[in-house]
Amino acid sequence: MTKRQLRATVPASATDVLDRLDAELSRSEWVVPFRGSSARWVQRSRRTGAGRIEFEQTDGDFQHLRGAWSTTDLADGGCEVAFEVNFSTSVPHLAGAIDSAIGRVLVRTAHQIMSASGGPVRVTAGGHHLRDLPG
Repeated sequence: MTKRQLRATVPASATDVLDRLDAELSRSEWVVPFRGSSARWVQRSRRTGAGRIEFEQTDGDFQHLRGAWSTTDLADGGCEVAFEVNFSTSVPHLAGAIDSAIGRVLVRTAHQIMSASGGPVRVTAGGHHLRDLPG
């Protein structure tokens, strides 16, 4: 199984970001562009405690896909948003070639969701998956 993480700070409160994430993640069907085609999955998500939402694929292109979002208020305002995902592709013998690329797509999608949910993002961990993005 491959693991990817992205951590960032945003100017919104943890509660506001978690509520926006919850609304975004209630959309259970996902399609993201991948190498001229797309990766598709259906997921179930649920709040599992203060500041945390877990998700898991119920159907789709991955052999396994599960992860979590968490938010924590910062003392100086804003909050930290953390995304983690664990996945296995459905073509195990090509995992070495595919996992790196699809992992990057998942992290980039998380970055877009963070921005939409909390405002301008300042990445604190996992930024190497985003290096070739503008600004």
